[in-house]
Amino acid sequence: MRAVRLHAAILAGLCFLILTAAPAFATTILVYHSFGVRSSMSISLAAFAAQLDYLEQTGHKVISMDELARCLDEGRNPPEKSVVIAIDDGWATVMQAFPELKRRDLPFTLFLPMAYVANKYCSATLSQADIDALKAYPKVTFGNHSFSHSPRLARDEAFAREDIRKSVERFREVVGHDSKYFAYPYGAHSEAYTRMLGEAGFVYLFRTGDDPVSGKTRPGAIPRIAAHRLSLPVLASVLRGHEAVLAKMKTAPESAGPLLSATPPAGTIPHNVE
Repeated sequence: MRAVRLHAAILAGLCFLILTAAPAFATTILVYHSFGVRSSMSISLAAFAAQLDYLEQTGHKVISMDELARCLDEGRNPPEKSVVIAIDDGWATVMQAFPELKRRDLPFTLFLPMAYVANKYCSATLSQADIDALKAYPKVTFGNHSFSHSPRLARDEAFAREDIRKSVERFREVVGHDSKYFAYPYGAHSEAYTRMLGEAGFVYLFRTGDDPVSGKTRPGAIPRIAAHRLSLPVLASVLRGHEAVLAKMKTAPESAGPLLSATPPAGTIPHNVE
């Protein structure tokens, strides 16, 4: 009997070691806005290239939004040391960063505010010709970023309902198909706004947040980090912190609730994801 108990104890210990040694992976979604201009939401092309160099040198893999969506659908963690690149607001300066992304053969996602892109009166945003050129690149994904990009969207249900309708129609006209991806303008959302987006066919909703995206992340509340002002040391710290969070998630009981991110102090990470 004692031998049976000892064998059971050894087996339990081995199972624990195997489970805790198994890798728990997550993705970090890095969000950019404009490139090479004087703006609090802009990153220089040199700094952007340096961030991409760092990801490559440290063995990080840039995956597509579609690959991340498949992971969430199946409840499994993304690949080890993976990141997703997203660009919001449809500024024309995307076309300055595009050659760098294309040269490296990297996937990325554009979240477009539909009242402003492909608009002949908005020279600072992507034109229809720009969007058509981007569409020719097989590794670009297009997501919706509302029609008006207004702060009223999370407060005014009637306004939000009409904005969603117009954004979907305009997206089909400009991009040529529907999208299941939607990024909340300013990261602002409400229960009613979220419900209406789901009714309109959006499956993956993106908010502001410092935590990593794992197989346990809800598709309706996917966090993203503003990367345009991250220095390389802070970017490195964020990625290391996400890896530490996932290591804790391996052994935390289901009842423990969400774990706090092991990222740098809030003051070092810009939260202005718009």
